[in-house]
Amino acid sequence: MTTQLKHKIPTDFSKTTFYKIDQLSIYIHNLAKNFFELRGVDITHDEFAALNFILNNPNICQRDLAKLLLRDRVRTGRIITSLEEKGYVNRVNNTKKNRLVRTLSITKSGKKLYDEQFSIMSQVMDKILEKFPEQKMVELMDTLLQLETALSEVVEFNI
Repeated sequence: MTTQLKHKIPTDFSKTTFYKIDQLSIYIHNLAKNFFELRGVDITHDEFAALNFILNNPNICQRDLAKLLLRDRVRTGRIITSLEEKGYVNRVNNTKKNRLVRTLSITKSGKKLYDEQFSIMSQVMDKILEKFPEQKMVELMDTLLQLETALSEVVEFNI
């Protein structure tokens, strides 16, 4: 007979895991915002994330990008338009399952910007991660992926 461990949820919401993750998300978002602003780079955190997904998912469409960014299609469209106006991405007409689909590709200047910023950002992340053993970070990533999977089964997005 297996017994299932029951988690005791604190009555003080600020002591819950969910609240702590939310707080960390705010720290990370502000770190990224400050990173780009202080360096005078004309790109937002969301735009940088979009560049990352476009670079690593060639010919991705807006709908699939929205799913990866966890943003609605309207906001994703604004991000893409901004990146396109800055010359970092191109929209290309393609066909997918006999349907016309506008896919995204990163330009040379978009790739150059991404590589430069990621290189500098990696140095910042390395300094933060020096305070944690690598095994702890691997365990944390595994745990976060499990939590993300559980949340994705409960939380619905209109994307």
